[in-house]
Amino acid sequence: MSLHETLEKHIHHMPRRFHTPGHAGSSLCNTLPDALFRFDLSEVGDLDVLSEASGCIEAAQQRAAKIYNVRDSFFLINGASVGIIAAMLATLKPGDKVLLPRNTHRSVLSGLILTGAEPVWMLPDALPEWGIWGAVNTNSIDVILSEAKNLTQNIKALILTSPTYEGIGSDIEKISALCQQHGVLLIVDEAHGALWPFSNQLPTSAIDFDCDCVVQSLHKSGGSLTQSAVAHLPAHSRISRECYQQALNTLQSTSPSYLLLASLDASIQYLASSEGQQRIETLLKNTQCLREKLDTLTQFKLFKHASHFDPTKLYLTHPQQAGSTWGDRVEYDYGMPYESASPYGVLYLANIGLQVDDFEYFFNTLQTINIDSVQQPAESIPAWHDVNQLPIMASTPRDAFFAEGETITRQNAVGRISKESIVHCPPGVPVLMPGEVIAEHHLAQLPAKILVLR
Repeated sequence: MSLHETLEKHIHHMPRRFHTPGHAGSSLCNTLPDALFRFDLSEVGDLDVLSEASGCIEAAQQRAAKIYNVRDSFFLINGASVGIIAAMLATLKPGDKVLLPRNTHRSVLSGLILTGAEPVWMLPDALPEWGIWGAVNTNSIDVILSEAKNLTQNIKALILTSPTYEGIGSDIEKISALCQQHGVLLIVDEAHGALWPFSNQLPTSAIDFDCDCVVQSLHKSGGSLTQSAVAHLPAHSRISRECYQQALNTLQSTSPSYLLLASLDASIQYLASSEGQQRIETLLKNTQCLREKLDTLTQFKLFKHASHFDPTKLYLTHPQQAGSTWGDRVEYDYGMPYESASPYGVLYLANIGLQVDDFEYFFNTLQTINIDSVQQPAESIPAWHDVNQLPIMASTPRDAFFAEGETITRQNAVGRISKESIVHCPPGVPVLMPGEVIAEHHLAQLPAKILVLR
């Protein structure tokens, strides 16, 4: 029985709600539909308990594990972020070293603060002509892990973001083999690759390799409600189910929403069904058609990548206009919001919920912008800030977080130690992380005021 069917049964047999949530199943202000409130239940009556599932939630998670062909699956109601932090809590302790490409999600910073682990930073491949960061170089990982072992400073784990926001995946097959060789745990943030396990036309998911934990954001591309995600411990994971569950219980709400849980269960089953498979195939066909048409536009450049690339991520640049300029114009003048924008380009996501006329509207809109841009004066686009050297780390992120701080102006910041993370997009590469020394070349990337250690 699906979680949705369980909720229907519960609502039918137990209509009187002398328990939380306080709305008792109906909209009090009539501003939102009653149906939304009707299914907004938590851990009551004959329903299950997320932190120690033994009933309908356990059955749903076991169904998911079978579909994904992994050892264990866990439903997350605090987004993929909580799954990443839980993986860190389950594997790292104060003083442990963890290898981190600089483009990790900000949830990893939270994990560093909570665990007290010490980051060993590395840079992913730079793509300055596009203003973005790419995959993590396999050889660089091998060199860093080998050097650490030679210095008897063993690295405990590696945390990768794959794919990136723009859809670039790293070579997880080779990287997982390296981690096995060096005895290093591998945690993969696959938040933006939630559809990968469900289509052989997309890159192979990290769950199919020797990873220890893989986290996917079903709400980003899989059709579930916002804030719902799933974490997997693949077949050969070195993380025990009990340790991971304990970490989750430390972090997740004790009042989990059944709206989120039911949407996860339904989305996973749908994506694995024949109807869902057809929907994904249609999405990829519509996306391919759109990409071919976008290639005909002379003013826009559409990003594409040779391998491990998700074509549903549509990242476009314009040589005469900053991405934030034309992206805002498309959003406000044509009613088509973007996923993210920077001076260098704009990212749109071709989602599974879109219809064919949405794709047609997208192309027609950009075609109009393309024509109109001939009349627009060229705009100065700043040179991409290529962080070709890592900042000096004066303290761990945890120590910097708990240290006394003060706010100073940017002009007085050189030589001081940052207490905050300076990053222009959560999955991007930070200019500075807590505990790092502010240098002269950082100033142009800093806000007017910055929080530093006192």
